[in-house]
Amino acid sequence: MKVGRNDPCPCGSRRKYKVCCERKGSDGKGDWSKTGMMAVGVALLLGLAGFVVSLFNADTSTDGMVWSAEHGHYHAADGSELEATSAPRPQPPGPAPAGKVWSPEHGHWHDE
Repeated sequence: MKVGRNDPCPCGSRRKYKVCCERKGSDGKGDWSKTGMMAVGVALLLGLAGFVVSLFNADTSTDGMVWSAEHGHYHAADGSELEATSAPRPQPPGPAPAGKVWSPEHGHWHDE
């Protein structure tokens, strides 16, 4: 007759079979499942970390424009200045500086 997992262990330890001799007879069979789960967890954490980093390093280009924090306005994606006749420029990312208002026509901040 087969010993059930919750039956007393036949070795006489008075413990359940699942916490006594069942583990001894597995010969490391459960080790791979734990290692596999850890590998999946690490892969998920690395993927999540990569996603978060990509959010912070995202290119903020809009219709071929790239925000220049140094100059405080948009440039063409190739780095050249935008012509004054170009379309209205979207507000740069982040909150407005204190006492400033975004001018889409001029592509920079104005005093209120």
